[in-house]
Amino acid sequence: MKEWKTEKNEFGKEGYELHFDQFYGDDEDIIASLVQDEEDDKAFYYISEELNADNDILWADSIDGAKQQIEEMLIEHWKDEIEYLEERLKEFQENKRRNNNASNYKCKWKEHTS
Repeated sequence: MKEWKTEKNEFGKEGYELHFDQFYGDDEDIIASLVQDEEDDKAFYYISEELNADNDILWADSIDGAKQQIEEMLIEHWKDEIEYLEERLKEFQENKRRNNNASNYKCKWKEHTS
């Protein structure tokens, strides 16, 4: 379950944290944090280990727009990870088949030459 929670930081400024519990248990992670810039109300700073972001900036018309951008970036990031892992798995399986075919060929070659 995902949920945005509002927290005040040590300076009294409202910040927003995206909490995500992927297995519906007690293990809730904060996967992104976001705070609006003090001088420019369309600028937002965010932190997310998942996105490898540390005080990166995004531009949005509202806090809801900024939250939506964060969620879209996370979705895109996870889709890219899935694509990468699927390609890696495919390559691994193809290498395994090639190695098995090479082993079978060597065995048959030994039978013919013996």
